[in-house]
Amino acid sequence: MKRYKSYTWIVWMTLTVIIMSAIWLIVRTNGMIETSADYEELTSFFQIWIVVGLPALFLYLLPKHIALNNPFSRSPIKTLRLQTAILFIMGLLFLIAMVLTPEESVFDYFYLYKLLFLFIIPLIIIKIIPAPHMNQSYAKPMQWLYPMLVTVLWIYMYFLSPLSLTSNADYEMGLLYLFIGAAVSFLLNSVLEELFYRVWLQTRLEVLIGTWPAVCTTAMLWALWHIAIQGGSSLDLAITNAIVYQGVIGLFLGFLWAKYRNVWVLILIHGLMNFPIQIITRIFGG
Repeated sequence: MKRYKSYTWIVWMTLTVIIMSAIWLIVRTNGMIETSADYEELTSFFQIWIVVGLPALFLYLLPKHIALNNPFSRSPIKTLRLQTAILFIMGLLFLIAMVLTPEESVFDYFYLYKLLFLFIIPLIIIKIIPAPHMNQSYAKPMQWLYPMLVTVLWIYMYFLSPLSLTSNADYEMGLLYLFIGAAVSFLLNSVLEELFYRVWLQTRLEVLIGTWPAVCTTAMLWALWHIAIQGGSSLDLAITNAIVYQGVIGLFLGFLWAKYRNVWVLILIHGLMNFPIQIITRIFGG
């Protein structure tokens, strides 16, 4: 525990930034924020915090995670630090590339940046500077039962509860193209982001700085690149929007990963957040 004591400032700084961002949004927009780059509907961040907060509270109350050894705890510390530093820099470069790209061109380069900075270069680094692989079997019952209970609660809150965050946005494209777009988004957003931010980066950071500092660091790094694609008409709104929305969701996903080490439920939750509900309404609505 003592080895992580000096990094607790990361946790307190993250909480402070989230609270200050929330106060700023209350002053500037009455707490209303954008929740998607695909449409401009506004939602109260209080509503979002409840939708995410109840599953997070339930996750906290569940029994502690099973004795899963962090595979990177066996790595030489210099090797681990080098790998982690390069991965963090790749995440930072992705953020910078997104922010510096003109708004009208950002979606033209979005997936190129993501493949380069979050997958291709990190994969090369992991191969060149080897460390133990995850080798996780997902065979132990607690790795599925408890995470799935959390996921079911999240699905209810997000899609079915009175606080549902689903949108009636109309995508002006055929069902086939909408389905293909959803599939590409699932692979390059949900799968790739959870692989890079949680499995690759957070797991290594946990060994170096502790669980919650790692969760906070990864959540903020993941959240802030979203300022390039959504968040408001000014930079201050874009930043605070990302912090109170994606930042809080990132804390939830990071906590779920740290506690149960089941990446599949992370991918499922992430994928459902990005899933165009219009596919379902078109298929079953006639």
